[in-house]
Amino acid sequence: MSAVAPEPIGFIGLGIMGDGMARQLIGTGKRKLVIWNRTPAKPEKLLMDAGADHITVAETPAEVIAACEITYVMLSTPEACKEVYEMEGGILDGVVAGKCVVDCATLAVEDMQRLSTQVIAKGGQFLEAPVSGSKGPAAQGQLIFLCGGDEALYAKCAKELDAMGKAKFFFGAVGAGTRMKLCVNMVRGGLSRLARIATYGH
Repeated sequence: MSAVAPEPIGFIGLGIMGDGMARQLIGTGKRKLVIWNRTPAKPEKLLMDAGADHITVAETPAEVIAACEITYVMLSTPEACKEVYEMEGGILDGVVAGKCVVDCATLAVEDMQRLSTQVIAKGGQFLEAPVSGSKGPAAQGQLIFLCGGDEALYAKCAKELDAMGKAKFFFGAVGAGTRMKLCVNMVRGGLSRLARIATYGH
């Protein structure tokens, strides 16, 4: 009796971070993806590199959500997030009961909480999972995920988070992961300044 192939994973946002994360899901995670990006060049490049056996390019974010139980979202700015969630054919148009959204963007706490409320109001599940790391770690599967929200969803997507990162942590309600990410950024910024002072004296 042959094993049932796992459902495809959705991925929305193939920018500096998202492209590497999606490639890790394909390569390390051995998952098929349904993808969407605001500009078509990135999906076309990923499709060319990975092949049609591993990638389906959707026409809208709602189509990605409809095709997948779990969709990862990695958009660059709060404005981009609001647009892609709320536009016609956007993420929220695809969310119904049983659909799960894992948002990996770095946003303000209130922005992440708003997205969570919107997804849950449509019957979906939501997990915030902002990352510590940049383009290189994303391409190498070395990100750290700082999560908050639906703990059952956190457990459900553990294998995918492990494929994209070297560590993952769950901090509680939506907003807790984002607060931790902001703290990490502050500490890194302070250490960088100390190193600069030690080297250059200013």
